[in-house]
Amino acid sequence: MAALINAEKDLRVMGEAATGEEGVLKTIELKPDLVVMDIILPGINGIEATKAIMANYPDTKILILSNHSGSILVQALLSANARGYISKTHAFEELVPAIRVVAEGKQYLGKGIND
Repeated sequence: MAALINAEKDLRVMGEAATGEEGVLKTIELKPDLVVMDIILPGINGIEATKAIMANYPDTKILILSNHSGSILVQALLSANARGYISKTHAFEELVPAIRVVAEGKQYLGKGIND
């Protein structure tokens, strides 16, 4: 995923994290405009990490990237103030366009998201 992002002239990966806690700490440290977050993470999950980030940095935009696409899960993430959600199945084609939409402050729900 980092290679897809870094291949764009106007986008740059500032950091990567392996756990939910590390993702929150990296966000505090690096203060990125946008975070790409998975749901299933060691430690706190992506929903809890999203809530923690939004509680401290409400202007941060969060795009969820996951294999899970059930409507209840998507709704939980949107309720936690994630701005977008894409399936890993469609990540190659949707990641960069989703980042651009979410960066503009708009909502992005990708292909394969169950209603």
